[in-house]
Amino acid sequence: MIRLLQLLSQQPSHPRTGGSIHLTYRSYTPVTRIVLLGLVLLSLGACSGSGAGATAFIGASVFDGSGTPPILDAVIIVRDGVIEAIGSEADVRVPRGAQEFRLDGSWVIPGLIDSHAHPSSWTLTRFLAYGVTSVRGMGGDQESIVALRDSVSIGSLLGPRLFISGAMIDGSPATWSNATSVSSQSEARQAVDTRVLIEAAQVKIYTKINRELLEAIGDEASALQIPIAAHLGKVDAITAARMGVHSLEHMTGVVEATMLDPTRLLRAHSNFFAGWKAAGRAWANLDSAGLDATATTLVEAGTVIVPTLVQYETYGHLADDEYISTLDLEGVPQAVRDDWNIPDLIRRAQLTQSDYRMFRRSRPAQDLFIRLYRSHNGTVVAGTDAPAQLLAPGASLHDELALLVAAGLSPREAILSATRHAAELIEADTVGVLAPGNVADFVVLAGNPLEDIHNTRTVERVVFKGASYHPDELRLDWR
Repeated sequence: MIRLLQLLSQQPSHPRTGGSIHLTYRSYTPVTRIVLLGLVLLSLGACSGSGAGATAFIGASVFDGSGTPPILDAVIIVRDGVIEAIGSEADVRVPRGAQEFRLDGSWVIPGLIDSHAHPSSWTLTRFLAYGVTSVRGMGGDQESIVALRDSVSIGSLLGPRLFISGAMIDGSPATWSNATSVSSQSEARQAVDTRVLIEAAQVKIYTKINRELLEAIGDEASALQIPIAAHLGKVDAITAARMGVHSLEHMTGVVEATMLDPTRLLRAHSNFFAGWKAAGRAWANLDSAGLDATATTLVEAGTVIVPTLVQYETYGHLADDEYISTLDLEGVPQAVRDDWNIPDLIRRAQLTQSDYRMFRRSRPAQDLFIRLYRSHNGTVVAGTDAPAQLLAPGASLHDELALLVAAGLSPREAILSATRHAAELIEADTVGVLAPGNVADFVVLAGNPLEDIHNTRTVERVVFKGASYHPDELRLDWR
């Protein structure tokens, strides 16, 4: 390369004679000169870093999800859906020819992860429009949810990455028709095996799983190295943690673990709504010392809590039209709202105004448990249960983040609960943190979410697998 540059920089001259033959620039034919010049320019481009196929996002403040201070005036280089480089403008050079997006004044956070949801095809772009780029799917018809995950994975459907559990595993008779009902340890083990065969990210157990069945599920899941997520009913949280449950969904089992004698409450879970209401009522009667002891034991066991505070908050206001009017339900089709059939839910659960007051009285104790859990360095992960009644996919995760902050987490901790900690829960090491080699999933915000958690709602742009979307683009198919 140096010799070519020397030749091209020489003044035209006649070739020397005698001895060896020395070639000058003029010695080459015009075509050869053009080829040589092209090679030089290509080589120079390679030396300076080609921007072909690269996209540069420049000027935003970036909270990368690692927990370190924000990167100011940041540059994020994306190529082939992956982050190639990230850092300050002083440290990261934009490759020549890269497509550039100026984000001055904006903030960037990793793509959000809803760690407890029930995705279906209509929810996919709703999640993305609100910056949710990964979803931990926690039940549903097994064949349908596997097909949905695979369709998203190969790109035939646009939607967040799905980390599914397959159908829930429940005792007999199962609470919901799309759950797998097991009545023996052999059937319980077989159900776990099936989840491994469909490459589930976790096993989810439900309220009618008792100690005997959980023993088999825990043993099989441990042998096959698949984590257990639990919506508990007939087993308390501490017992479940000691038997191998990795995450507690909706904070279930905490009440039973904290009560002196939970026998009556454990029996109540033979009926879903009876157990749900009884546990909700009991939260309000728990004292701080008991909750702290439970929190300490669960932290020591390495248990992750997915509290879904937004679900508890919503169920305390199912019949409250004023509360419902404050919710962002823009993305929920009318057919889905009709299918929610809240009056029928109220009838089936036999809910009364007294029950609603009871749910609301329990909320401070739930918030207290979250504070105590965090004070002992327990891991709290954000989830919603969307799209259950009044829980809009995407929008409800922002509600959850605000509720976590109201419960005592800092905005930084709340964001980590929906990014890095959520990624650790699903054992996905290329999402949740913005770093070279990780997938390019991130959200551009108009305001600083570390100052005000409500700024996570100010979504200006969603970058998913390296492709940049304006939220309005994703709303085009909302019908």
